[in-house]
Amino acid sequence: MSLGIYIHIPFCLSKCPYCDFNSKVIDSDLAGEYVKSLLKEIQAFSESQTERIFAETIYFGGGTPSILRTSRLGAILETVLSSFEVKSDAEISLEVNPGTLTKGKVKKLRNLGFNRASLGVQSFRDEELKILGRTHTSRQALKSYRMLKECLNNLSLDLIFGIPGQSLKTWRENLNMALKLRPEHLSVYSLTIEEGTPFYYLWKQGELGLPDEEEVRKMYLEGINLLKAQGYRQYELSNFACKGFECQHNLRYWQGKEYIGFGAGAHSYFQGVRWGNIRGIKEYVELSEKNSLLIDFRERLTESQKINEFILLGLRMTEGIDLKKLKEDLNFDLEKEKKVEISELINVRFLKRGKDNLRLTRKGILVADSIIQKLCP
Repeated sequence: MSLGIYIHIPFCLSKCPYCDFNSKVIDSDLAGEYVKSLLKEIQAFSESQTERIFAETIYFGGGTPSILRTSRLGAILETVLSSFEVKSDAEISLEVNPGTLTKGKVKKLRNLGFNRASLGVQSFRDEELKILGRTHTSRQALKSYRMLKECLNNLSLDLIFGIPGQSLKTWRENLNMALKLRPEHLSVYSLTIEEGTPFYYLWKQGELGLPDEEEVRKMYLEGINLLKAQGYRQYELSNFACKGFECQHNLRYWQGKEYIGFGAGAHSYFQGVRWGNIRGIKEYVELSEKNSLLIDFRERLTESQKINEFILLGLRMTEGIDLKKLKEDLNFDLEKEKKVEISELINVRFLKRGKDNLRLTRKGILVADSIIQKLCP
């Protein structure tokens, strides 16, 4: 059986005010204990399996995985490589933040086996980086990109739009700077205000100064248009790639394929069961030391859940919902069950019917969430 493997590294140089990911400011001693617990969890899962498991993708996310010492990253990757049958052409990705690299470290990472990096630039404008609470500057972002480019030929950049004080003009400047670098992949995300974050409390008090919804929509469409004009193919709502450089690991999520997550708060989907580890980093380490169960929740997906996720994930992809596969795999005829809704959405040009698929139009992408709600049973 084939899987994707996710490794969660929950440490950062600082906590950004918009971030609700499971992460905290790094503590070197805790990081060392955490890595030991990770290795233990990986080995325990591998030993519990009776069938050989082939890893098609390995993804180190966070947090900021690149903040770890190279020796610790190497120990984790080596444990994965020795615990699973890793395919020779496996995509092995590392999330990286500017300012956490040296030339020597990048070379070591390549030699360890990493063949793809995702660089969290977010913006090339220093004033926007300060607003976002990022610890790097635009100069450091460019320097980190060039260091990575010397050793790897599969790089992705992350950019955020809808930043407080941002305009369509400054967003366009960010895009053009990214396009000058010609990364193989770009992820562009609208800033999301998550409950419990410092940005959330500023927003509630009316002190955040976000661009209005219409301006944010224009920014998104500008991104689609500029990237398409430069040869990037949009394959998911927020992701664009040169031909052959789509993120294979994330495609597994969006295509409903199996994956295993290791680390605090990591999620897995395997043999029809989804589970998630406990989020607390110290608690994760303490339970590991006691050989206690690390799982916070576990659920076997119902047929209804599987259908809803097939529809939701399918519409996130620009290829859309595979109607034939939905019917064959889950015995659900979407066109029959949602005939009226689909007809209405096609008439207002939110959906387009292909040979065997149903996908969002450019207009439909802007209201994707409401369309998903209408089509899910």
